[in-house]
Amino acid sequence: MKDEALFYHRAEEWLERFLELNPVAATQLGDHRWDDRLSDNSLGALEEQNREIHAALEELLGMDTAGFRLDAQIDYALIVHILKSFIRGYEKVQSHLRNPGAYLEEPLGGIFTLIVREFAPLPERLRSALGRVRETPRVLKEGQANIIPERVPRVWAETALEQAQQAPALFAGLLPALAAQAAPELQQDLAEAGQAAAQAVQEYIAFLKDEVLPQAAGDFAVGKPLFDEILREEHMVDYDADRLLEIGWEQLRKTRAQMEELARQIDPNKSVHELLEEAKADHPPAEELLSAYEEAMTAARRHVVDHEIATIPEGESLRIIETPPYLRPIIPYAAYMPPGILEEQQEGIFIVTPVDPDAPPEEQEQKLKGHYRAKLPVTALHEAYPGHHLQLVWANQQETIPRRMGSFLATLFIEGWAFYCEEMMERLGYIAEPVQRLGRLSDQLWRAARIILDVSLHTRGMSVEEATDFLVKECQLEPANALAEVRRYTQSPTQPQSYLMGKLAILELVEEYRKANPDASLKEIHNAILGCGSLPPRLMRQRLLG
Repeated sequence: MKDEALFYHRAEEWLERFLELNPVAATQLGDHRWDDRLSDNSLGALEEQNREIHAALEELLGMDTAGFRLDAQIDYALIVHILKSFIRGYEKVQSHLRNPGAYLEEPLGGIFTLIVREFAPLPERLRSALGRVRETPRVLKEGQANIIPERVPRVWAETALEQAQQAPALFAGLLPALAAQAAPELQQDLAEAGQAAAQAVQEYIAFLKDEVLPQAAGDFAVGKPLFDEILREEHMVDYDADRLLEIGWEQLRKTRAQMEELARQIDPNKSVHELLEEAKADHPPAEELLSAYEEAMTAARRHVVDHEIATIPEGESLRIIETPPYLRPIIPYAAYMPPGILEEQQEGIFIVTPVDPDAPPEEQEQKLKGHYRAKLPVTALHEAYPGHHLQLVWANQQETIPRRMGSFLATLFIEGWAFYCEEMMERLGYIAEPVQRLGRLSDQLWRAARIILDVSLHTRGMSVEEATDFLVKECQLEPANALAEVRRYTQSPTQPQSYLMGKLAILELVEEYRKANPDASLKEIHNAILGCGSLPPRLMRQRLLG
């Protein structure tokens, strides 16, 4: 028991140090002591942080865990694997040397979180934002010093350039405008700091155009050994890249056959593509996009309560906003931002990418097709209730800090849960129209394609162009959205496979739990699973079934 208590003490000490060194992560997780700061990204500081993580890991690995309770064993496994993943990222993936976008995400993400999360009065949050705006030129200078242009994958340089071009509007426009409304005393300071930050961004854009892009020849692919290591160590699965690719193709073929059968039932004279294109033509107008999502979220929440699908924790809430401009190049449709694990106010934020009013009409229409009416209820249940929002609010109620940090490793469960909810809610009749079921299967086809592309991009030499064409041809994604998807896949090896593989793991887990507890209701099964927090399925099985 002595080592168990020591483990929890050390885990909290390590988290404290991690938050101090990573102020933006601290803000996102809900600790607001360093809200006016950005990280020291100099090579010396990054190297020192890596040394500290090695030392923490070494101490943990020296502990005798034989007497730990089951929950403590699970928490211990989480922290050990999280520390290993940080070391792997720094020493093997090396984004700090290869991804110029990382130095934009630090200030932009840090400021965006302060603006959208209403954990304190806006003037207080703007004062913190001012500190981060003032530190932005330093961080961008560190990026210019650290990045090795010839090691940068061209697609990462292009993505960073697009993000950078959206950033000056935040610094020179949005922040001073917010201050004018809520904190006039900060308006001049924010305007001056914003001009300096916007100028630093312009210099970073010049760096990307003049130095990085002409030399960018790096490979985004991590290669099979590292890909397999991430599967084994972070997702804790026993399949490798080769088996994963086989499963991806199996699921793609199976899902396509289901779609074709359903299409024949709907209208034997029309193809799947024709039926979906007809459905996509029925979408809300651009100005009603947010209100359409709000209605869909409210309906999904009501259904979860009325049909006793799972308990909704008290005090949670969900707010819907537009995607900030700097994130639009990588979020084509919509995304969910969970409340921080340490945040008192458990408010999730659903961000929707609006249509660019200056884009050509055909491009605007193409974007709106991604928000077609038959799909809105599916998106709402996936992102909100009983999907991501509900699951992550449950996870944030966990008693121990290591368990709340499970989300660092639990992509398979987190993404799998939301995707599992789609099929489960269809079985319960919530997604009832045949064209909605066809849309749900179309999304599953896309998730199967993600498995194939995840493995192929990172271990089989597939190019960005080939992957984009694959999504357009196999999944009928619009080209601009397909490219945004593929850009994300190149930066997140093994994440794209987690949606469908996670869902398959959860379906197995539900079945096993039902066999072990034959009298359990659906709500009891779901509450038992949600009550474990965010865990890799292997640890969740251990927690639920022993």
